Amino acid sequence: MGNFATWLNTATLPEFSDLVMKGFSHQRELIQPVAAQCFIQEDLTGWNSNTKRYDEVDVQTFARLKREGENALRAKAGVGYTKTMTARRYAMEINVSWEFRRYSQQYATQVQSDMKSLRDFIPQRFELNLSHVFTFASATSYTDMDGETITTSTGDGLALASASHTLQHSGSTYTNIVSGNPSVSQGALEAAESLFVSDILSNFGERRVLMANKIVTADDPTTMRAVRQILESTADIDAAHEGVVNTYKGKYSHVALPYLATSATGARDATKKKYWFLLAQYGSPQNSWQSYYGVFENENLKVPAPGNNGEDFSNDDWLYGTRGSMGQVTLSARGLVCSLAT
Repeated sequence: MGNFATWLNTATLPEFSDLVMKGFSHQRELIQPVAAQCFIQEDLTGWNSNTKRYDEVDVQTFARLKREGENALRAKAGVGYTKTMTARRYAMEINVSWEFRRYSQQYATQVQSDMKSLRDFIPQRFELNLSHVFTFASATSYTDMDGETITTSTGDGLALASASHTLQHSGSTYTNIVSGNPSVSQGALEAAESLFVSDILSNFGERRVLMANKIVTADDPTTMRAVRQILESTADIDAAHEGVVNTYKGKYSHVALPYLATSATGARDATKKKYWFLLAQYGSPQNSWQSYYGVFENENLKVPAPGNNGEDFSNDDWLYGTRGSMGQVTLSARGLVCSLAT
């Protein structure tokens, strides 16, 4: 196994400063963060608390007959479920010795720059956390790579994917799981759309309308090809002849999450590569599923310089660091339909 270190110095990484002239190959292409578009994103950098609470509010739908001489009926209104978002702060640091800075080969300059910048750690962790909302849709919580318990339940206390979501002011329930958990196909997509018609309900059990506009999958090639075929074919994909209109063409945007089919530590988990989700997400609470992503602290770098607190007075090491803080919470499953296909 090759050398690795959390402290960049000439002893642990001699390849950067020995007398052998060499070139360095540095594979640093990471995934492009895309998960944020699946949530209602809020800038909470000016928020004066590490928590924010979200409450559902519902009213009845239909006017009632007013007979002559009788008082009008009073409309019912009420608060539904609540959820609280809690900020979690993330960080990473690396030490660099004076000797490493002074004697490393000039060919390693770009590699050193990448190693010291730490610019990807926070965005990649935020992406992993958001993707795991879908990864662990069948659970009410999971234990993340830091050993922290992350709650993934919705306001009714059930998992995001549930066939028996409850309503606060009605005995009715609703499901957001496509029956049989099929792999993505035109027929399965129609079944998901049917749930958008039948199972979008207020807390009083009355119909509401949310229009799906995104299909979310992992980066499984077979699933991605099937989605592209559904959305991009010029004719109905099940038709035996040309000239038939594909009603799905351009109807949805496809979001492929590279970290969806992973474990809590970010390792590949092939059992979830066929998962797919149909959701309404337009960026506002009025017409989107109620899942919030809050940025409490933007990604920022702590860069040392001679004489500042990033330099150790005794040994001349420089310390590079990055910080960022986020929270995520899902108030309601309404507006998201899923198939946890295997």
